[in-house]
Amino acid sequence: MAILASLEDMITAIAGSIMNAQHMVEKAQVANIASFFDEQHQPTSIDLQLPAIHSTTSEGDMYTYRLPLISLVPHSSLIIGEAEIDLDVELGAFAEHERTGVNNSFMSQTGLAAPAERKPALMINPEGGGIARQNGNAAHIKLKLVATEKSEGLARLVNDVVKAQGHAGAVDSK
Repeated sequence: MAILASLEDMITAIAGSIMNAQHMVEKAQVANIASFFDEQHQPTSIDLQLPAIHSTTSEGDMYTYRLPLISLVPHSSLIIGEAEIDLDVELGAFAEHERTGVNNSFMSQTGLAAPAERKPALMINPEGGGIARQNGNAAHIKLKLVATEKSEGLARLVNDVVKAQGHAGAVDSK
């Protein structure tokens, strides 16, 4: 039995699945970044004892340098940069559907430019592409989704943490 769906619904479902996969990747990245902070949201760091080289220090003086661990490892944002779906579908009939998600107050102001209350949809059978190709009732669809520019939030966070690193306390004398 043929399973008919609108082409619009199929493309929306594919795009939605890819967006959900990207969301899962982003959540994993946030969890990774969160692992560099403690329960009080302070950067996890190590304190290093380094020789004090300031003009006011004596030979052998040390100071504590607090080094955030997040600054020691590279952080690159993972994205699904491109997804390409190539498929054959059996063409079905046209159907009309009610237009949903319409802002009626806006639509009342658009006059003749308003879209119709019902919208056409091309019905397809995603399972029948191979057979339909033989009898000439198929369409080859190539859907390509490409990522956009990524956020600069992580770069800014790391930059701010690095700016704040450094002296953790007073100079200690030996």
